[in-house]
Amino acid sequence: MASQFVHDPLYQFILPNESRREQVLVHFFASYLDMLYPYSDLLATSPQMEAVGLVFYSDRFKNTLKARAVYGTRILRAIFKAMPICRYIGLKGFVRGLRTLNKASSAWLSLLEERPYMHLDMLVVQRPYRGQGIMSSFMRPLLRMSREEGLVMTLETQNARNLPIYEHYGLKVIHQYQIKNSPLTQYGMSYDPTQLE
Repeated sequence: MASQFVHDPLYQFILPNESRREQVLVHFFASYLDMLYPYSDLLATSPQMEAVGLVFYSDRFKNTLKARAVYGTRILRAIFKAMPICRYIGLKGFVRGLRTLNKASSAWLSLLEERPYMHLDMLVVQRPYRGQGIMSSFMRPLLRMSREEGLVMTLETQNARNLPIYEHYGLKVIHQYQIKNSPLTQYGMSYDPTQLE
């Protein structure tokens, strides 16, 4: 994932030093995946991992005081586990990155109220496999699950070039905002099987 997200606008903004960005992202993704593991599935198109995605399921996170405390502990543990990043970008850069990620949060998902959802938190198609229909082979089963289980499928992107790709699969922008103190706009998208024509 780290090598494929090197040129993502969000990570380019957070980590302007391109020569260190991939090293930092290796640590970041290891911590992030560990934090979300109990609530998510890490999916791949095949053992060759032409496409890889992380899907968070809202029904795996119970909104109780105990569950929120456990999740908060997982966040703190992930931050601590990611501390080796400081040797590449310093403590100030590390804090700046955490603040930006917090501003680029998935808080907009509250628009769904109590509806169960599956959130495509990350998706990457490796460069050698792009333009070969790999994205479709990854997205179709998720869209089918969304329809069969009545789950809203959501995702967010800070890359406007991704919008037509996701719109092709029936996702619509339902929320967008400028990430404070950055040139980035975050687009929240959803596919709602109850609103299909």
